[in-house]
Amino acid sequence: MSNTEIVQQLYAAFGRGDMPAVLAGLADDVVWEFESSPVDSLGGIRHGKTETVGFFQAIGADHVNPQLTIAEFVASGDTVMTIGRYTATMKATGKKIDTPIAHYWKFRDDKVIRYVGFSNTALVVDALQQSSAAASH
Repeated sequence: MSNTEIVQQLYAAFGRGDMPAVLAGLADDVVWEFESSPVDSLGGIRHGKTETVGFFQAIGADHVNPQLTIAEFVASGDTVMTIGRYTATMKATGKKIDTPIAHYWKFRDDKVIRYVGFSNTALVVDALQQSSAAASH
């Protein structure tokens, strides 16, 4: 199976909420990075499968109806890059986000050893903040 096919399977597992399948595709020493502001619970660098679960728990805790659509896969050697869109509604504010995303996947022995995710951080931070009118009630 190619690295691109492995990434496609990981996205499919995420889409159906199958965390055991997602974790099975990760190396025990995976480094999971998501670039974001400190106010975004998804952001930060996680080491190992146990910490990486926190990324997915944050999505479940903070986002309603998360939808990930991948438009392009680009593979080179032991890496795969993907480009797509992510949409969700923030539970805390009810604000919707629709952001372009890029994901970097690095492999060793058919397992993900590094993931780096990028999105429109400013959009997410704005969606996490209550509007001043709502905050004054």
